Amino acid sequence: MSREDSGWEWVDGAPRWAPTASNAISELTYDKYGQEHDELRAKLMDIVRAAERDASEKLRLAGHEEAAALIFPEYPKESDSE
Repeated sequence: MSREDSGWEWVDGAPRWAPTASNAISELTYDKYGQEHDELRAKLMDIVRAAERDASEKLRLAGHEEAAALIFPEYPKESDSE
């Protein structure tokens, strides 16, 4: 079991649900099609980007510029034209 494959990982000898962002989005959109799928996926990606921004900002405030750049390289100078 790996987070990348199934969303499950082993911690202290017990399984734990800890999906990647991509797996979690797939779990929520697997039964949607067309425009409904695209709209839901876009909304969920907005949440992912918000979490990445928050984590990057917290790391920068704590003095960890290099780690922050790995999480969200374009923050705070990102473009919303995607």
